[in-house]
Formats: sequence, structure tokens, C-alpha cells
Amino acid sequence: MQNNKIKEANSIQMTEYLKMKGGKMLMMKDGKMSQMHKEMKLGNGTMVSTNGMLKMKNGQTMMLKNGEMINMHGMIMKNYIKMKEGKMMMMKDGRMILMGKEMKMSNGAMVSPNGKVKMKDGHAMMMKNGQMMDMNGMIMKEKSEMK
Repeated sequence: MQNNKIKEANSIQMTEYLKMKGGKMLMMKDGKMSQMHKEMKLGNGTMVSTNGMLKMKNGQTMMLKNGEMINMHGMIMKNYIKMKEGKMMMMKDGRMILMGKEMKMSNGAMVSPNGKVKMKDGHAMMMKNGQMMDMNGMIMKEKSEMK
């Protein structure tokens, strides 16, 4: 149904990113998740090592925690929600927990524990298995990691 689609202005499909999971750095590219085997330089100059250590352009360093992601422009995503096997889950401070109540994202979107998303402009959609949304209301997909 066309009415269930989110307007492009309200969402971003992030299809390439890096993620720390189980002490390993993974890379999502072309819809496939694989282990990162060499250091990478991101669009903002941040260097990412295979152990999750980030070195910013200004020399500052930090270590990604389990569940944290960084896109190819260097934006870190620590907290997010995700549809997993029909349940809305929330990554918060490195822990994945069941989403217990409706949440309001910073862009005004309301997300229900059943996965229904109602945007500020009234458009609605259902989160699909594997879809994730950051706390700003931006949607991304994690295809091959979901079962």
C-alpha cells in the first residue's frame, strides 16, 4: 500500500555501515553482512580498526561498544530500536531489551511496541523484520543478519 510508505524526507535508508557485535567489527555492504578485515577510513576522516577502535580526524579515540554502529560518513549510532522476530527491541547502552511502551523519536514519529510507526505528518507504516530506526527517526535495514 502506497499510503504506508514513509516520505523520503522523513527517513534515510542506511545500507552501508559498520557494527560492533560480539567483539567483532562487521560491515554491511550491498545487503550483506561480513566481518571487517582491514582498517577503514570514513567520509569524515575517522579511521576504524578491526577491533572497533575509532580514531577521529582530530586525534581523539574511542572504542565502539557491542551493538553500536557507525555509518560511512562517521556518524555513530548507539541507541536504536529494531524489529526482531515480530518484537520491537531497543538497543540502549550496549544492551538489547524488549521495547515495553510507545516511544517518541526526536523527529516526532511515534513507535508502538507492535512495530507500528506513525510519523508527525500522519503517514504510518509497520516496521519489518530486520528494520531499525535510530532515535532521530531515521530508518535503516540490516538484511542478512536477521532470521
